[in-house]
Amino acid sequence: MDNNLNGNAFPQQPKDYKTWSIVNLVISIIFCCGCTGFIALILSIIALIKSNDVVKYNNMGESSVLLAQDASKTAKTLNLISSILLVAGFIFSIVYFAIFGATQLANMMQL
Repeated sequence: MDNNLNGNAFPQQPKDYKTWSIVNLVISIIFCCGCTGFIALILSIIALIKSNDVVKYNNMGESSVLLAQDASKTAKTLNLISSILLVAGFIFSIVYFAIFGATQLANMMQL
């Protein structure tokens, strides 16, 4: 807990995870061609909205601390799921193209 100038304790403001939301959003836009990329895109947009809600609730004062904490928790969860989906989609793409590329190379060698 932090103390203000009067010595009264007030809770620490929760993180907004806005940078993480923007990074996930940009990466999901770049890799939006797969199912996981599309789902990650939607989750990243919602996470960015929740990140903005955290800032809004933090600016509203002490009465909105619980709302800010809830929005922060939601943004973090959505960003985590989005990041996992993006990594899984990226790994799947590498494996798919490695197998597909090897198959195409083998077919070309037979000609």
